[in-house]
Amino acid sequence: MMLEKPKYINPEMTVLDTISKYREREAIFKRLDEKAGECICCHALFDTMQDVAQKYDLDITGFLAGLGDVIDNSEDSIS
Repeated sequence: MMLEKPKYINPEMTVLDTISKYREREAIFKRLDEKAGECICCHALFDTMQDVAQKYDLDITGFLAGLGDVIDNSEDSIS
């Protein structure tokens, strides 16, 4: 029996947690680098999603939803 990975990201997960579970999420962070003014994965790898949203002035709801969309799309392309 294969265990399914959770399809959600909560505000307490770190950047490392999110990109290690689904590599495709890294693209979301790369797109946000320009707005942040620095590489989020380089400077906030161990920060929580909540901390990243506050630090870079991101809407936490939209930020988490965008990362969730990557999960849904990546799983659809795999099946």
